[in-house]
Amino acid sequence: MELEGASGWSRNAQSGASRTKKLVSKADLELIALQEIRHVPGGELVISVEIEHGDVEPDGLNWRLLVIAKDGADLDRLQYAATTTSHRLKRRYQLAMQGGSSAGG
Repeated sequence: MELEGASGWSRNAQSGASRTKKLVSKADLELIALQEIRHVPGGELVISVEIEHGDVEPDGLNWRLLVIAKDGADLDRLQYAATTTSHRLKRRYQLAMQGGSSAGG
């Protein structure tokens, strides 16, 4: 949780329109998402998190989380964790889209 009180922000100033989003790489966003999902009860069974993004709207917001977990994980709980985590991260971060060709490598 971030508190901006020391810098003079009011609680009302924390709306999405008044905050700028931090630009992050795909790898960094995957790591942040993994750390947040592992804090959810049952999240310790998550092996990895991947970002899948569409090419339709290259605004850095058209992405979703793919969660890979060990056998025995509560899939409903992890689905909820992935959904809420992606919503939270989309409010704070913008995915840095790589320029150039779409070929890997």
